[in-house]
Amino acid sequence: MIPLVPLAAVAAGAITTTYTVAIAREAKRPRRATYAWALAHGVPASPGELPGVRDWREGSTVLQATGTAPTARHVPPSARSIVLPWWLVEGHGTGAMLLIHGWGRSRWDSLRRAPWLLGHAASIVMPDLRGHGEAPGTTSIGHSDHLDLDQVIVEAFNGTASSTAIEGGITLVGHSMGAMVAARLAALLAERGTPARRLVLMAPYDSLIVPMANRLRARGLPAGPFAATAAWWLARGEEPLHRTLARVQCPVMVLGGALDVVAAPLDVVRATAPHDAFIDPEIDHANVGVEGTASRDALHEFLSRT
Repeated sequence: MIPLVPLAAVAAGAITTTYTVAIAREAKRPRRATYAWALAHGVPASPGELPGVRDWREGSTVLQATGTAPTARHVPPSARSIVLPWWLVEGHGTGAMLLIHGWGRSRWDSLRRAPWLLGHAASIVMPDLRGHGEAPGTTSIGHSDHLDLDQVIVEAFNGTASSTAIEGGITLVGHSMGAMVAARLAALLAERGTPARRLVLMAPYDSLIVPMANRLRARGLPAGPFAATAAWWLARGEEPLHRTLARVQCPVMVLGGALDVVAAPLDVVRATAPHDAFIDPEIDHANVGVEGTASRDALHEFLSRT
């Protein structure tokens, strides 16, 4: 007769491992928000459907392997063939702007935030990050996307009215995971001696465990040690946002929502201190930077004076 206690321990271990692996796999392979997603959610299907857009074009950037010399022999060909699609939209302001979507979203979701920004940039680039939208591969969950976007901005803004403005500082705007990416890109530019003009963080969080655990709880699923283990596995060596912001050399604006259960107000404040966070009392995670008169006014004031 097989002892029941050891058998139960084995079964519990197998269930725990399977659940943790499932959490990590979902994080690396989110559902795609593409053209069909835009139609299903009533989102504009292209920049041309946004009021106030003067002109726009679609492009893509073939990435070199990040962190490695492009000509390195040991880099597999597949690592040099990742293509990130993007839109470039002409706005009514000055300078260049990069608008970065969050986890599980895409450049179609960025279109929801573009109307607040059109008056503050001559050109706005909205890319799909790896593993999102129409970009191939799996997501790094914000860990190395800033290296990809470092290549995108050079190619996307080349030959535009904002190409020379990049040298004077590009405006970086990111939502959720995209906020982490924007901050890391701002820190990279600062270390290079070409700091960003300004940085806007919408619904940011300090580290991966925060949204991973909160999303599970919002779905009525256990988080506990499972999310912590999956986050540690996926984000080993990840620098928390508050440390990244210490390396940023530009004005920072932080927006959050009081109804946000993914990046809750307290999480936002802790992640971005000592920068002041504007918490809109009526906004949830998905709509930070999309809805809210108070949020919009605060953002316009910041962009107008920086």
